[in-house]
Amino acid sequence: MSNLPDQPDPHQLRVSDADREQAAEVLRTAAGDGRITIDELDERLEAAYGAKTYGDLAAVTADLPLAGPKPPAVPGAAV
Repeated sequence: MSNLPDQPDPHQLRVSDADREQAAEVLRTAAGDGRITIDELDERLEAAYGAKTYGDLAAVTADLPLAGPKPPAVPGAAV
């Protein structure tokens, strides 16, 4: 048994403004490529700018070829 604290789930870590901007750029590129509609872009941008965690951002970029921001690696945690 270890006395080490549990490692946080990387997808639950807070994102920065730069992470939100990176996700927004992925979304804009996808719209420009015709992968998502303008209406969908608006919806996803709203969600991206309101995102609090990496999991929130993953939800709006997961189905796009360009990956959005990734959570930082946490030693010993499964990603």
